[in-house]
Amino acid sequence: MERDYLLEIGCEEIPAGFVGPALWFGGQQLEGMLKKARLSFRKVDIYGTPRRLTYVIRSLEERQTASEETVMGPPKGVGLDTAGKPTKAALGFARSQGIDVSALSVFPTDRGDYLGFIRSDAGSPVREILPKIVSDFLPAIPFRKSMRWADLDVKFARPVHWIVSLYGDEVLPLTFGDVTAGRTTFGHRFLAPGAIELSSTSEYPGRLAGARVLVDLEDRKAGIRAGIREAEVRIGMKWVEDEPLVETVANLVEYPVVMVGRFEEKYLSLPREVLVTSMRNNQKYFVFEDAKKGLFPGFAFVSNMIVPDPSVVVAGNERVLRARLSDAEFYYGDDLKKPLFERTEALKKVLFQADLGTYWEKVERMAEIAGFVASYGFPAKAADCRRAAFLSKADLTTGVIKEFPELQGVMGRHYALMTGESAEIAQSVFEHYLPKGQSDDLPATDVGAATAIADKIDMVCGCFGVGLIPTGTADPYGLRRHTLGILSILESRGLRIPIGELVDRSLATLAPKLTSPAAEVRKKVLEFVVARYLNLLVSQGAPADLVEAVLAPGLTNVVDLRAKLDALVAFRADAAFEPLAEVFKRAINITKAYNGSLSVSEMLFEHDEERALHAAAADVSVRVVEAARDGRYGEAFREMSGLQPLVAAFFEKVLVMAKDDTVRNNRLALLKGLSAVFASVADFSKVASSGQPKQG
Repeated sequence: MERDYLLEIGCEEIPAGFVGPALWFGGQQLEGMLKKARLSFRKVDIYGTPRRLTYVIRSLEERQTASEETVMGPPKGVGLDTAGKPTKAALGFARSQGIDVSALSVFPTDRGDYLGFIRSDAGSPVREILPKIVSDFLPAIPFRKSMRWADLDVKFARPVHWIVSLYGDEVLPLTFGDVTAGRTTFGHRFLAPGAIELSSTSEYPGRLAGARVLVDLEDRKAGIRAGIREAEVRIGMKWVEDEPLVETVANLVEYPVVMVGRFEEKYLSLPREVLVTSMRNNQKYFVFEDAKKGLFPGFAFVSNMIVPDPSVVVAGNERVLRARLSDAEFYYGDDLKKPLFERTEALKKVLFQADLGTYWEKVERMAEIAGFVASYGFPAKAADCRRAAFLSKADLTTGVIKEFPELQGVMGRHYALMTGESAEIAQSVFEHYLPKGQSDDLPATDVGAATAIADKIDMVCGCFGVGLIPTGTADPYGLRRHTLGILSILESRGLRIPIGELVDRSLATLAPKLTSPAAEVRKKVLEFVVARYLNLLVSQGAPADLVEAVLAPGLTNVVDLRAKLDALVAFRADAAFEPLAEVFKRAINITKAYNGSLSVSEMLFEHDEERALHAAAADVSVRVVEAARDGRYGEAFREMSGLQPLVAAFFEKVLVMAKDDTVRNNRLALLKGLSAVFASVADFSKVASSGQPKQG
């Protein structure tokens, strides 16, 4: 027989951002624990509010699934003597397993016959094993932060006050801290605070709904949307839809009641971003606009209460927002009194990072790098790029940013436009922060791209230069994200900037700050960039072995590297690819330890195959180098493939490792020189065998 099992953990209000992950990841974790314990069930449903996390195991069978396990002991020759009697080894094994030696049988295996037995387990009742599973699960529910309370030795997101542990209509006993599980839950803290005795799991959602608790997140979200839609009709405006905010607010309440407030129209003169940030980010209010996309001087908010006089609640929320907007109005007006460029001097007093100096020092470095970037793609804009670099951090000194730090770049763009900067320079102040994530937009302007690259390479080289290097588990300065941003911007804009030269320029500007030799820092930075670029290309679907082959000769520029990779991927489909890869992997491997001269003497040749390969290699090597230099990589690979039959014939007829040192070294020099030319384009020793690409 199967029944539903209800686990509800009642506690003090959990932060909204904790609820979703605790339910989702916790549900996955619980499923895994149940399967490991051989418990049969249909699924685990998750519900939750700020005051409760609930997991419902649907159709849970009353017993574990039966199992049989073959337990192997000593080999037959060790466990039985020549007369077939058990030896001490067999007796000891039986004793250790708690069985009589007569229960042992002979089992044939690939390694020969062994003694063993079949252990059967009919399965224990759920009521015996589930309390232990749940007791192990409770402290394992994932939270960003947990806390202790009273003098207890347990931790949870917030103090636990009650637990419901109900299998059908039966309580499964367990304890957590000083709380003993039962069948009692509680309604809304203010609207229906009394205890609710559940006779069975099936009563749970209905009884709580009657006590003003919508335990299902989707029900609360639907209630919020419905309330906002009603407000739309009432005020004649359109809601600026915001599903992430709906979910956040739904995890702040147990019974959502939507109300509408207003603010003075004079505040509409503030930038839209300031108004929206004040309402959405700070107050969790929903925003409306008119048919022309103009903001409505009002908002919707969600209360966790039904009150006799909603106007009191509305007035309180209006008062809080009014104070915020009043502050913003003051700071905004004060900020506009000084052109943004004049604010850059104040960056001399704003610390960027203890070892890397002030923001003024940072923008000085950025200006130099931004001009360098411009020289590769848009030299006429070099002066604009340098000016944009100085402006990029100037809004950090403004009052609005001190009040709303999340508007960095947004307000800088606004102030730049308002104080006379060109549209592209103003836009770059915003764009230099892009991309903020893997799926974020890239800078759309030349100046924005140059400033973004300058900002990010300064961060990467600067942190490596003072020993702030990311680990496998921690990257507090976002250096992986910054590196991927640099690579993505360079490729998207077709900027053929040598990565090594970009790093060198950045390290030169950082010279007074470095705590390690520049050459050592350079090596670490380039290794880090290569690793990030490899991961990026593989994540985009490129075969890992071909990416490694292309990156092995060293970082050039991303446009060139992408073209080379595309050509190699296309060449892999050619019938000549596999034979070429095999013979040159062989050539690379056999010459790996050779460090002698690459000068080849024809006088030492003993076979026609040596002479033929040497004669052809000289011409082909020149054509390969020329094609690669011009970016004609498909042609370079085809030229290489023309030598494959000659190399194969060389290996078939010529003994490379001849007894005579002079002859052997001459042959190794021939192969090493040819391999070096080809490896400067792509290292075929990285290519997986048999046409099977490595998996990323």
